[in-house]
Amino acid sequence: RAAGLMLRTALVAATLASAAAFSAPSFAPRVALRANAVSMRPAARSALTMQSNPMTNAVTEYAEGYPELAERGLGVTTNAERWNGRHAMFGMFAIFLTAYMKGHGLIPDAEKLLDLNQWGPLASTGGMGEGISNERAIIMIAHVHVLVVSVIAAFAPFGFQDTLVKEKGYTPEAPAGIIPAFKTGLSPEAELINGRLAMLGVIALTMGSIFTGTPMIDVVNLALGKTLF
Repeated sequence: RAAGLMLRTALVAATLASAAAFSAPSFAPRVALRANAVSMRPAARSALTMQSNPMTNAVTEYAEGYPELAERGLGVTTNAERWNGRHAMFGMFAIFLTAYMKGHGLIPDAEKLLDLNQWGPLASTGGMGEGISNERAIIMIAHVHVLVVSVIAAFAPFGFQDTLVKEKGYTPEAPAGIIPAFKTGLSPEAELINGRLAMLGVIALTMGSIFTGTPMIDVVNLALGKTLF
């Protein structure tokens, strides 16, 4: 019961926090990379951000050791963390949307198995007599489409969008530290916090599904007090 309460709390916190998550940062504290140091502009930051901590040290050491990659926003950088958080937030949204659609009967013929004669090996999971239901196939294909869209958004965005791989001359963002500075609204700090909560939410869902042997959609429903179905 205690584990279920902790899982429910993590999921609800991640969901509520992601409301202001899907926004490209309009401004962010920057850090100038040099061969032997990372210098930050003065900015209002939390005490834990300013102190030496494993997360800040890792970003700093990576910037010193691999400046070419850090200047492109790749590797152990705040930019990479931001993008991981964005994918986690979208993943949480997709999981909750899928659970909602299942609970409200919006997936057609959900329990019907794919026709082996029509789909061939694609209609089977590889086990003896184990087929794939319409529900499972629709969810899988939807996630494949999401994956393709996310890859395109990361590597070939529109001109007004943020990019995963930065151009030469990009000044990497300052390390956010263990606890980023708390700023409400559509701010870079809020996006980082929302992303971290979403990543924790995905981990909590996955671990809950693995250790209980329960489908992830059912874990979501249980975490929300069986309000979806």
